[in-house]
Amino acid sequence: MTLASQRVAARPSPATEKTPATSSAVAPSPKPKKAYWCVPKKDVTDAELQASLDYACAHGIDCSPIQQGGSCFEPNTLSAHAAYAMNLYYQSSGRDPSSCDFSQAAMLSSSNPSYNGCTFPGGST
Repeated sequence: MTLASQRVAARPSPATEKTPATSSAVAPSPKPKKAYWCVPKKDVTDAELQASLDYACAHGIDCSPIQQGGSCFEPNTLSAHAAYAMNLYYQSSGRDPSSCDFSQAAMLSSSNPSYNGCTFPGGST
């Protein structure tokens, strides 16, 4: 082997050379998460709604907005009050989908259930 061929063999080929990473590379933006609210399913019974309402209010959420005089008291229906409490429980549980089950009495919805002066918390991303 000649000296010239040794030098050629010692040089890396362009195919094996590593190019340095550039600092101008931009990471792709994360896709925005879709907003969801936890609401009762249409076919649940009053007993299921009451159990869901009781569970949510007994586990650390503020149910005062659905008490008389609260911003979400009207309409004074079990369905409306349960919807508010179920959603607040879901939102305060870190929007974990498993926290919107309520023994299969609830579902996630992309439609904001807020109405009149009653704003359902969460949903924003």
